[in-house]
Amino acid sequence: MRVRGESMEVFLSRSATDAVAARVLIEDMDFHSPTPVLWEARGTVADVFTELLDLPPHGAPNAPTLAKSRACDFWLPGQPLVGF
Repeated sequence: MRVRGESMEVFLSRSATDAVAARVLIEDMDFHSPTPVLWEARGTVADVFTELLDLPPHGAPNAPTLAKSRACDFWLPGQPLVGF
């Protein structure tokens, strides 16, 4: 997880071939309901990590701005643990 200005990026890997990363706006984070994501990638660790590092900072030209439903693989404090 890293905070970059107004956004936070998270990365989760279960194996070398099963990884997910997402960017969320900090102001949109809600510990009682799903948090919308601005960007999400899934795939191998190498592919997802490369996409994450190539992602423009939030607010920069070509940075994703449209929030969509939350990445279901990420748990945030205050939310129930499902599937653990």
